Amino acid sequence: MIVYSPEVKRFILFRGEADCTDNDYSELQSYLFEPTGEDASDVREANSVANEFSETFCGPAPISVIPQASRKLSKKERESDESSAVYFVNRIPGVLPECREPLLQHKEYFDMLLPNKFCEEVVVSAVARLMSDKSRKPQAEQFFAFLNKMYDAGDMDVKSIITMTILNSITGEERIDYVEGLLSDTLKKSWKSARKFIGKQVKPEKESKYKQMSDQYRAQLMQNMNK
Repeated sequence: MIVYSPEVKRFILFRGEADCTDNDYSELQSYLFEPTGEDASDVREANSVANEFSETFCGPAPISVIPQASRKLSKKERESDESSAVYFVNRIPGVLPECREPLLQHKEYFDMLLPNKFCEEVVVSAVARLMSDKSRKPQAEQFFAFLNKMYDAGDMDVKSIITMTILNSITGEERIDYVEGLLSDTLKKSWKSARKFIGKQVKPEKESKYKQMSDQYRAQLMQNMNK
């Protein structure tokens, strides 16, 4: 049974026997859904909900012979893994609503979510507009509080996107000082390290050199976290 709860803005999938009473149903899965009033956008988002629930209806995936530590996560696992970059980006529209429609268009175009690419092409511009509008100060505070939370919970991909892509797009001493005042001590320290890599652009074909720079940043990030 699927119901929509407007109070919590979620579709909820319940499981139960065919002849059981309402009290015997148990919640199996839920999905955040807040209508925007734009039919095309809402239909796409509803289709996304339907696809998520259909995967659940198909039952558990076959047991993999690949070790848990090395196997590639499925789309469903990445989107439900609270430490993943996919999970992080999917929640950005909750604090930056202007990213909701571009996110749906991005997924439709690529048939998947490319977290860093989406942040580079959409989120960075949205943050710039947010910082330029003084009337949106409460929303800015909410957004950077969100980054603090996601940075603490996220894996290395999330941490890199937050520092190297989103925060490193913020320039100007006044803006940097303002944003640092909203960041946790941990994230503020990591961002200072990440700023050393601003301007060190590497051509895509030189993958080994890019990987070396990325590994260097990650190692420095881990060192800062361990102190």
